[in-house]
Amino acid sequence: MSEICVGKIINDFDNGSQYLVLWTAPNNTHGYWYDLTSRSRKPIYFKVADVITDYTVGRYEITDFVPTGQMRTEESLSDTERQRRDKLWLIMKPAVESEPDIYDKKQRLSILRKIGTSNNLDPTNLYSLLDKYWRSGKTKNAFIPNYNRSGAKGKERASFKTEKIGKILTDIDRDNFAAAIKRHYLTRNKRTLKSTYEKLLQEYYVDKSASPSKKITLLPPNERPTFRQFQYWFSKNRDEVTEQKKRIGESAFELSGRSVLGKSDYGLMGPGAQFQIDSTVGDIYLVSQFDRSNLIGRPVIYFIIDTFSRMVVGMSVALEGPSWISMSGAIANMASDKVAFCKEHGIEISESEWPCRHIPSSLIGDRGELISKNADNLVNMFGVRVVNTPPYRADLKGIIEQYFRTINTNSVALLPGGVKPDMAKRGGRDYRLDAKLDIRQLTQIIIKCVLHYNNHHYMEYFEKTEPMMRDHVEAIPIKLWEWGIRNLSGALRSFPEDTVRLAVMPTDKATVTGKGIRFKGLFYSSDRAVNEAWFEKARSKKTWPVTVSYDPRNMTNIFIWNNDDKVYDKCSLLDWNSKNAGKHLDEIIYEQRKEKIVSRQLKSAAIESKVNLNSEIDAIVAEAQDMGKALSQKSKREKVSKIRENRREERENIQTATSASDKSSKTVRSKATSTPISDYEMSPTLRMIKQKMEERQKND
Repeated sequence: MSEICVGKIINDFDNGSQYLVLWTAPNNTHGYWYDLTSRSRKPIYFKVADVITDYTVGRYEITDFVPTGQMRTEESLSDTERQRRDKLWLIMKPAVESEPDIYDKKQRLSILRKIGTSNNLDPTNLYSLLDKYWRSGKTKNAFIPNYNRSGAKGKERASFKTEKIGKILTDIDRDNFAAAIKRHYLTRNKRTLKSTYEKLLQEYYVDKSASPSKKITLLPPNERPTFRQFQYWFSKNRDEVTEQKKRIGESAFELSGRSVLGKSDYGLMGPGAQFQIDSTVGDIYLVSQFDRSNLIGRPVIYFIIDTFSRMVVGMSVALEGPSWISMSGAIANMASDKVAFCKEHGIEISESEWPCRHIPSSLIGDRGELISKNADNLVNMFGVRVVNTPPYRADLKGIIEQYFRTINTNSVALLPGGVKPDMAKRGGRDYRLDAKLDIRQLTQIIIKCVLHYNNHHYMEYFEKTEPMMRDHVEAIPIKLWEWGIRNLSGALRSFPEDTVRLAVMPTDKATVTGKGIRFKGLFYSSDRAVNEAWFEKARSKKTWPVTVSYDPRNMTNIFIWNNDDKVYDKCSLLDWNSKNAGKHLDEIIYEQRKEKIVSRQLKSAAIESKVNLNSEIDAIVAEAQDMGKALSQKSKREKVSKIRENRREERENIQTATSASDKSSKTVRSKATSTPISDYEMSPTLRMIKQKMEERQKND
C-alpha cells in the first residue's frame, strides 16, 4: 500500500469523500486530513492504524494529490499577482506553520484572533484564506489571486476549480456498478473484476462530446470512478453464493453444494408411474436432405424415459431449438406405435422390442417447455400430472441426464461431423466440414441406439428391490419393464395415437385456395375438400382460412379441425409437392428461402439482359432511320403503290447479293483481284446489303 503521508489523497468509498492528508505525527500514529468534498473548514483527526485497516478491506484508496489551480512559475506571475500573494503569505505564515496546533479547533481560533489583531483583520475572513491554503495542498501559491475567475462587464467569467482525483459516487454510479457486475462478472465467462471495471468505463463513462472516431475517449479522472471505488463497492455488496452460481453455473453449484440423500426412482410403483423428459443439443453437424452441400447446424434431441425401468419410451430429433414444438414430437412419439414409427425410418422391429405406446401418470421436466400453456392439454385431456423440477436442479432427473451422456459420448460424437474437444482450439480441425448425415439418417441411428439400450444395456449401478432379486430380474430396461408390467402395472394408460398427437401438436392458420390448401408454402388436399369442392369455390370466389395442426418433424400431412362434428380431416401433400414428404419444416423453409434468393438473382440477371437487348434494338432502329434519310424522298402514294413490285425486286437483289458474296468469297480465297459484279452495276439497296455483308465478313 502507499505510505500515508502529507499530500496523499484518501478516497473514501463509503461516503464518496476525498481527504487530503495535512499532517502526520512523527511516530506515524495519527494525523489530520481535510475533506475536499465538503465545504466544512475543519481538519479531521485520524488514526493511521484505522486507515490501514480500512484500506486493507477496500474502503479506502490512496492516491497522490495533483494541485492544478496554482501551478504557476514565477515568470508567469504579474507584479500584481506576486505582490498580492506575498502579502497574504506574510499574514498567514504564522498560522499555517503552527503545526499541529492549527488543526485543533480551540487553538486555531486563538491563533487566527492573534493574527487578525496584528493585521487589523476580521478573524472570520482568515478562515477562507486557511481553507484555500489547505485545499491547494499547502502551497504558497494558494494565495495567488484568481483573476481568471473575473472579467469585464459583459464578458464571460472563466471558472476555476481544483481537479479532483476520482469521483464522488452517486446512486447512478452504484446502479452502473450493479449493471456491469450482472452483465459481465456474474456470467460463465469468468471475467476478472478488473476486466469488468474496464467494461464499466467503456459502457458508462465515455466522453460522447469528443470528435467521432473509432477510438474511445473516457471522461476525465474526476468524472469517473476509480477501480478501488468499484472494488470496494463490490466487496460490500458481494453475494458469494449468487456469484458462484452465476460464474460456475447454478446447476453445478446445486450439484456440488448440497447433500444427496435420495434417489429419483425411489418408491415408484412401476412402469408409467413417472416419465422423465429432457432435451440436449446433439454433438454433430447435419447436412440438408435437399442439398447435401448445405450445412444446417446441430439437431435438438428429446428423450422420454420411464423412471422405474429406465426404458426409453419416446424420442424426437428436431431442428428447432428446445421448445414446445420439439417436445411435442417426443410426447406424440411416446404414445405412438413404435413398430410403425421404426418402419417409417426403414427399420423393421417386432412389438416386443419396443412395447411402449402409453401415457404416464406423471411427467417430470425442468421447467421450460412444461410450464407453458401448451402443456395444459396433457393435464386436462389425459390427466397427466406435470411436475417441474426447481430451477437448476437437473440432478432430480439424473436418470435421463445419464442417458444423454451415454448417447452423446458413445454414439453421436463419433459420427462424421461430430463435435470434438479440440474444435475450439486455435488451429484445431473444423469438424463441421466432415458432416455427411442428414436429419433422417441421424434419426435412424438414434433409433438403433435406443433399441440397443432398451434391449441390451446392462445397468450395473441399478439398485434392485428385494422382489426383483428374488425373481432374478436382469438390470436391463426391457427386462425391468416386462417385470414391472407383470407385477406392478397399473400406472400406464393408453390413448389413440392421433388423439395424443393432435392434442400436443402446434396449431396455425392455413388458407384454402384454388391450387390447394396452402400452409407454410406447401399445398395439401383432403377427401372432404374434394367432395365439398373447396378448391372450385376458392377459385370462383375468395380464399378462406382454416385451423390446422401439424408435426414440424414431418410435413407429409396436416390435420384440419372440424368444429361442427368435433373430428379432424387428414390432409396430404399434392403430388407435385411430394418432394417435401417426410421432410422437416425447418429444412423446407430453408430451401424455400434459398430458392427465393436464387430467383431474385436470376430475375436481376434477366432484367439486365433485357435492358441490353432493348439497347441493341434501339441502336439498329436508329441506324435504319439514318439510312432512310439518305435515300430520295418519295410521296406516300409512290411508297404504297408498288409494294408488290418492290418486294419482288428485293428478293432478286438479295439472291444476287448472296450469289455475289459467294463468288467474292471464292475470289478472296484464290487471291483473285477481279470483282464478279461491279458496284456501279448494282442498285443502291444492293450496294448497301453488299457493304453490310462485307463488314460482317471482316469482323468474322
